Amino acid sequence: MSKHLIVGAYAAYSPSADTGESIILDALAARPIVGGLELPQVDHVVAHPSWRAEWSHVITCIPGTMGRIANDATFGLASPDEAGRNAALAFAAQARDDIAALREQGHHVQAIEFHSGPSNTADAEAMAASMATISGWDWVSEMVFLVEHGDATTPDHHGEKAFLTFEEELSLVEASADPRWKIGINWGRSALEGRGKDLPLSHIRRAAEAGVLGAVFFSSASGEHSDFGTWLDRHLPPAGLPFSPPGTLLGAEEITAALEAAGDDVIVGLKFGLQPDDLPVEERATQLGAIVNLFAELL
Repeated sequence: MSKHLIVGAYAAYSPSADTGESIILDALAARPIVGGLELPQVDHVVAHPSWRAEWSHVITCIPGTMGRIANDATFGLASPDEAGRNAALAFAAQARDDIAALREQGHHVQAIEFHSGPSNTADAEAMAASMATISGWDWVSEMVFLVEHGDATTPDHHGEKAFLTFEEELSLVEASADPRWKIGINWGRSALEGRGKDLPLSHIRRAAEAGVLGAVFFSSASGEHSDFGTWLDRHLPPAGLPFSPPGTLLGAEEITAALEAAGDDVIVGLKFGLQPDDLPVEERATQLGAIVNLFAELL
């Protein structure tokens, strides 16, 4: 099991003009358990002075993907619309170029998270074609390509991401001739899809047993109303902390079970939002630090 955590700190930033990025990153840099950041690919990823030189990061394409889908429902690597798929490939190519630029500046990136959008119309054959194209690019050095599962539509409810099903994504990764392709699981999104604690562990176990689990990122979800809403992909904090939201499904027991099921040589990360929106930056750094400490005790 990884001895370091990848932290999606951006989810904890303040929505105000002063996001608190420097204060939060400086607090994370002081914790040896933190081994890098999950960095959001929206337009360009730019290095920050607070990054530690030894950190190894993971790029996530989900913020830029969802933003583009909001403006173009055909956008996505799994789009049956050729223009929409090409636009998503251009976005992925920009991420590749940003990774190369970061590496030239001395910042290491170990993995990138891709997603099987667009919502509602994703096609497995189109995703396979995009994966093959991405595999053919020059990525400069060793990389892990993660197909990060988003909550899929089920017979009971419409998915918030509504991308390909886990079964489709698992089959695509297993069928790929490129061993760099792995499955990424976000615990909270799988809980959102399954409306409970069971599905995240099932997804982790199935990918691990297939030998294609590449990463587990922890966030939570809840069916109880709070500032985070109800059954929304808002990266709720885990249970057992003074600021834990009501009904949050992820606790120490679930974290431990997921880590045991994931096994060794898997990227382990966390991404948690914080509420209310006007929570002071210093308190955001303190709360995120408390979450990191919780995970440090369980690793």
